[in-house]
Amino acid sequence: MAKPLVMGRKEIAKVYGIAPTAVSDRWVPGGVLSYEDAVIVSGKPYWPGGLVIDVALPPGSRGRQLDQGLLEKLIEEQGATSKPMKAAELPPLVGAQEYAELFGVDQVKVSQAARTSARGQLPAADYSLSGSSLWLLETVLAGAEHTMKVSAEARRSPGEWKLNESVAEQLRTGTYEGPGSSFKARGKKAVAEDSET
Repeated sequence: MAKPLVMGRKEIAKVYGIAPTAVSDRWVPGGVLSYEDAVIVSGKPYWPGGLVIDVALPPGSRGRQLDQGLLEKLIEEQGATSKPMKAAELPPLVGAQEYAELFGVDQVKVSQAARTSARGQLPAADYSLSGSSLWLLETVLAGAEHTMKVSAEARRSPGEWKLNESVAEQLRTGTYEGPGSSFKARGKKAVAEDSET
């Protein structure tokens, strides 16, 4: 399967030479990108890489100039082999909140398991985006048996991690509405909207 290029606010900021806050403060309110174009994982928006590349203005014009060198470096870091244009083209992604729901544990346990790679309870993250680890759902499911086995062998909290097939199916079909599935808009426009209500 092709691994898609995915970008969060920090990756967009890096390849365009802008502040990460400019994505939510200027680009989204200005219609350059929208949250509807993104997938929401653990409450954060992530955009398909092809779409982000496509918003660049022609070289030499004023405004959104894409740094091709930094883009190539990001593609290499991710091991990306495709540049999707639409959120629907992205495979299901899992962050800490979705991981917790998948295995019936709290998010803190997921974060601890991800950090303590010595036990190897969780598979290596497929992405590190905007300060968060993200996994392809297929990576999580392929490692599920091992994740549960390591948990069962642990001295404390044995057998605590149990895969919830219903949550896995919701993530697979795009119907998941649990923790992390929604995004609260940020930036100047969101502040203005909050003060109006």
